[in-house]
Amino acid sequence: MQLNHSTRILITLAILLVIMTNWLPQIDLIAQRFLSDSISSNAIIFGVVRTLNGVISVIQSTDIGIGVASVSVGEILDPVNDLIERFSALLLATLTALGIAQVLLLFTLSLPVKIVFTAMAFACGLSLWLKPDYLPRLLKWTLLIIFIRFIFVLQVGVVWLFDWLYFDATGKAALSVLEATIGVVENLKESITSINLGELIFGSDIPVLKNEELGAQISSSVVTLIVGMLFKSIIIPVGTLWLGYKAVASAFIRNHHHA
Repeated sequence: MQLNHSTRILITLAILLVIMTNWLPQIDLIAQRFLSDSISSNAIIFGVVRTLNGVISVIQSTDIGIGVASVSVGEILDPVNDLIERFSALLLATLTALGIAQVLLLFTLSLPVKIVFTAMAFACGLSLWLKPDYLPRLLKWTLLIIFIRFIFVLQVGVVWLFDWLYFDATGKAALSVLEATIGVVENLKESITSINLGELIFGSDIPVLKNEELGAQISSSVVTLIVGMLFKSIIIPVGTLWLGYKAVASAFIRNHHHA
């Protein structure tokens, strides 16, 4: 590989920069803290969703007697509760995915990986000046170790950007709706025996059953949270891994042709 003096200097500076970044503790600590906070916030959302699911389930088991007939008040909230149950299952999956990501992140931040990374980058720098013919092969493996070392840190950064641009505001608003809904539904549960069937159908002073507004608000909030969870735990991680893999694979192929 023939490189002029200026190009070698630039590559050497880039190698020194990535070695320094490899040993900077701040970036690693920020990534770890953000991932831990994400797990905690998802656990809070899971608790709110399960609580709401439990309160609605109690109402679904309550009947209002009307002469010889009875009406299940919870039937009105059946579609919403089905959506909530599926969302709670998704939350379990996202919590598991975040736990796995945390383990993988800790692996890439481990001392052995950092040492191997530094050794490969240092060897690549030496080859650049002393043995240019070995540079393409060393560069391939250096790119691979860079991928392993920084891919999960990069994922956390992209998720943070997604939170900052979109999910922080919408996710908090959606969670607030679900938290407020718990109180409304619990009030309904306490006053369920005084509900009149005619008022239930044609209108009453009980806001939760007056129209479908509450059900629409719950569904909208749950869908917002589902979209956020899918992006944070599946779409962004898988997309980042795929793009990183394609970049490394492309570099391998290119260097192989040059070799």
